[in-house]
Amino acid sequence: MHYRRRIGFALRHSRRICPRQDTRQNHRGRNHAMKFKIRYADQIVGAFTILAFVALIAVIFLLGSKQRWFSRDYRFTTLFDTATGLGNGMPLQYKGFTIGKIKTVELTDDDKVNIEFVIFDTYYSRAKEGSLVELIVNPIGLGNQFLFHPGNGTALIAEGSRIPRADTPEGKDMIAQGLVSVPKRDDTITNLIAQINPLLTNINDTLSQVSDAFSGSGKGPLADTMRGVGKTLTEVSGALDGTGSGPLARTLGGVSSITGQVDTSLAVILGDVEEVTATVKQITSNLEQLSSKLTDPANLVPTLIDADGTLFASIEASFNSVQGTLANVESSSLILKSQVPQIARLIEDLRLALVKGQDVLEALKNNPILKNGVPERIKTDSSGTNSRNIEF
Repeated sequence: MHYRRRIGFALRHSRRICPRQDTRQNHRGRNHAMKFKIRYADQIVGAFTILAFVALIAVIFLLGSKQRWFSRDYRFTTLFDTATGLGNGMPLQYKGFTIGKIKTVELTDDDKVNIEFVIFDTYYSRAKEGSLVELIVNPIGLGNQFLFHPGNGTALIAEGSRIPRADTPEGKDMIAQGLVSVPKRDDTITNLIAQINPLLTNINDTLSQVSDAFSGSGKGPLADTMRGVGKTLTEVSGALDGTGSGPLARTLGGVSSITGQVDTSLAVILGDVEEVTATVKQITSNLEQLSSKLTDPANLVPTLIDADGTLFASIEASFNSVQGTLANVESSSLILKSQVPQIARLIEDLRLALVKGQDVLEALKNNPILKNGVPERIKTDSSGTNSRNIEF
């Protein structure tokens, strides 16, 4: 614009001085200026355009390198029960480093939340078999963390595979088997919350199963057990009131019939038992009478030994005769003692025999069977000749 003004001013001034000559010179200068303008303006504009394109490409490459446009990302998936605390672009962290991010969060047909995330190619070597993911929810609202726990295996996980969560039964089994090492967190509150949340979830599931089982609409072993218990109670109730038709009702019917037969048989058995009891009582009475007789020697023993009473009379007569003989022997021994030693020895032998006879009689006297059967003997002085009297 500046050159154009100066050229225009020069042309007007030259027309005033020399119109024709100035007109020729004006045409020559204008053509020369136009040639100069076209020659260098295109080059300058082209140079700036090329520089702009180069700068734009450099900026694009810089942005692409920052945004990982030219790097490969390995995609994986996982399942969550809820999308709370999750979102597109949320970083995937490992020991404080961002090794990936969440790409999409979708709700599946079975009301699960499908999370698709990527792991950068520079960290793909840590995606080994047994790896787990975990969502850490901050209890005071300072942000959540989507963590990655590499597995202890040697083979890498294939791209597109599903990586289980650490709080699922599958993840807990993997941790228990040592397939993955989950570091302990130092945040006590977070640890408590992480333990309380699964506990509350399990309690809610258990209460729901129990409620469904009692209402009869549940599924699973508990519901099946409750239905079985209800069916059993129904059969028992029907069997007890006589309206049932199942095996239990038939069994109870058989038991009732057997009970009736037992009642009939029991009456007969009780009658027989009463007769046996009466017989036993009679035998017991006889035994009591026999026992009383056995305990009274004055009645039973004399009857057994001397039923007609002649035995004891004969014994008494014999003892009386012996007593007289002894008296005669004693008087004779006093007379012949000094004269005939042989007679004294004979008398002594007779005395010893009599002593033994006394011992026998004493033994008979002490015998419990013959007790009170023989009267006691009155002791007399042996020095008298006829003073010994034996009473029977």
